[in-house]
Amino acid sequence: MQLNKDPNQLEVFSETKRRKTLVGTLLFDPKDKTWKFTYDKKYWRSKNAIAVGPELGLKKQTHRGDKGLFASFADRIPPRANPAYEEYCESQGISPKEKNPIILLTSIGRRGPSTFVFEPVWQEGQDIVERLKNFAGELNLSAWDIATAFDLFQLSVQRILNGKSKDKNILNLIEIFLTFPEVALWKLEKTNKKLPGGTAAKLSEYFSEKR
Repeated sequence: MQLNKDPNQLEVFSETKRRKTLVGTLLFDPKDKTWKFTYDKKYWRSKNAIAVGPELGLKKQTHRGDKGLFASFADRIPPRANPAYEEYCESQGISPKEKNPIILLTSIGRRGPSTFVFEPVWQEGQDIVERLKNFAGELNLSAWDIATAFDLFQLSVQRILNGKSKDKNILNLIEIFLTFPEVALWKLEKTNKKLPGGTAAKLSEYFSEKR
């Protein structure tokens, strides 16, 4: 079974040297653009519970926000003006142009000065090899096209498409590109000059529509 990170929710844990406790879940509704944070019932009822932030008090188990991301979460995302921002994003495997708060919070904002840690939520998804084959077939891409676009080894991609390899390193990278269009577009900005004009335009249009 293939698992993918859910781009619309994350889990908050309280992590110390001795234990890791589920605190609650942050959920984004892409339809009405609203946020909801719900404390885990066991944690919420605990005498030792600490609020995630001043606007997320423990008097209520569930908090809803229609004016953007809760401040206590937004504050954990480093400012883009930071000189090290781009380097830090790349070290976490995301594009410096990434805008999805869930992705940013579970990567560059995962840990902060408090004990609260933000973790991705995993969900069932299509097998990445099958996704790659469907992607190649839908856009009529060759192994060379895919390898050049994403700066991968052509032979490795060819072997995966032919069912002769399941190179985890290559598949992990491909999964990132197919799951997060912002990352794919960021990579294409660096590689599109190596691709035929029609292929580069086709890929850019595909991922722009997925964004």
